[in-house]
Amino acid sequence: MSTRIVRTLLVAVPLLLVGGAAGLGYVAAQAKPGNYVAAKTQYGNAPSWTLTDQNGKTVSSSDFAGKVQVVAYLFPYCTTFCPAETHVLSALEADLKDAGLAGKRVQLVAFNVDPENTGPTEMRAFLQEYGVSPTDPSWSYLTGTADQVRHVVNDGYHVYYQKISLADEAKQVLKEKQLGTYTPATVVPNSLTAAAKPSYDIVHNQQIDVVAPDGRVASIFSEGSQVSETDLYQAVQHAITDR
Repeated sequence: MSTRIVRTLLVAVPLLLVGGAAGLGYVAAQAKPGNYVAAKTQYGNAPSWTLTDQNGKTVSSSDFAGKVQVVAYLFPYCTTFCPAETHVLSALEADLKDAGLAGKRVQLVAFNVDPENTGPTEMRAFLQEYGVSPTDPSWSYLTGTADQVRHVVNDGYHVYYQKISLADEAKQVLKEKQLGTYTPATVVPNSLTAAAKPSYDIVHNQQIDVVAPDGRVASIFSEGSQVSETDLYQAVQHAITDR
């Protein structure tokens, strides 16, 4: 299962979008892998939401008011970018725990980009697959109805995702190979995917956002699977101190 990024939305120059129902201006993606980006006036505020976490608990964005949120977008059946991002976030959490920040001042937040077909059961399995305890209070992997998730992820954070059949994806890969534009992604084993054998994929941006304690998006990493844990930690520290 190859969750392939939609590269046309990951550009190295600012792309101004309007924040859907939130009505906020927002720069969708401009950070190069590993580069720290922060500017108080460059991004809008993160969207508000009330969703369900990996343990079936109702969680609201207001629960994290005053905390830094490190936000990712994960597909439970992913075998490429999502596992790599989760490893980076897990390493970040280890450093945050050493600094006494995890859970207290910083929350790791992920949104399920396959809410129609997967839920808390698959989300817990995904976290466990890559070394994260589903009961870890520092982690909130969230889902809801298709409309709720799209309102937050697509309209609020301007992260693209779309379901595609494996047959159509294979055709797209073949076309890219013929054009010489195909770039294969590293495949990571996912026992959840092997067991479920889904006939579809979710293509989506591998973006990681850092939300400051006041609710503004402080920085964006457009290629989250390639960002270094050090640069991500630096972005968190800046979000804490830049008021």
